[in-house]
Amino acid sequence: MVRLVDYKVRILDEKAGTEAQVRVLMACTDGEEEWTTVGSSANIIEASWLAMADSLEYWLIRRR
Repeated sequence: MVRLVDYKVRILDEKAGTEAQVRVLMACTDGEEEWTTVGSSANIIEASWLAMADSLEYWLIRRR
C-alpha cells in the first residue's frame, strides 16, 4: 500500500498571478522505501495528478 508522506506546492513565477506554473512535490512510502515525485503545470490539480501518477507508476515498477 502506498501512503502520502508529504505534499508541497511551489509557485514558479508568482508575478504571473493565476497563470503561474506550479510545481508539486509529493513524497510517498510503502513502509519499506520512501520516494519523491514531481508534477508541473499551470493547473495545481493537474500538477498533483502528474506527481501522484508518477509515484504509483514508480511503486508498481519497483514491485516487479
